[in-house]
Amino acid sequence: MKLIAVATLLLMATTAEPHAQRRGGGGGGMPAGQLGGFQATRLEILTAQFQLTKDQKKAVKALLDEAHKAAASTREGLFNAHAAIGAAIAANKGQAEIDAAVKQYGQQAAAMAMLEMKTLGQLMQPLEPAQRGNSAAVRYAFVLMHGIFLDAKKWDAVPDSRSY
Repeated sequence: MKLIAVATLLLMATTAEPHAQRRGGGGGGMPAGQLGGFQATRLEILTAQFQLTKDQKKAVKALLDEAHKAAASTREGLFNAHAAIGAAIAANKGQAEIDAAVKQYGQQAAAMAMLEMKTLGQLMQPLEPAQRGNSAAVRYAFVLMHGIFLDAKKWDAVPDSRSY
């Protein structure tokens, strides 16, 4: 009985994506970063998912540009803490020093996550109630925010698997 249930779930999972792609558009079946089968930037995805007006798109871009600039020190601290972990391990430092480097990294990662979620909250505020009520768009935005400020040069890129 369990085998049949697992087989059914696997079959549904493997057939769901091609059907969603045939329908086209940026529907719930599309993987993040794809819009109608093409790679899309974060701003393009947010615009399509929330159906942003021209003015809303401009405001979202300005908000994310500003947040990206504000994330510079957190991003630098995160990268430095990551390097410190590697250096401590490579130099065969004691466990206490490695633990201290890991703790520092955790603090920087938490600061980055806090910045990302604060920015998501700011992004949602000016939207119309119907746009905020679009749960699929909110999920897309939540996923897109993770790691959005890791690239020092730009935030509006095709999402990738970068993480901290």
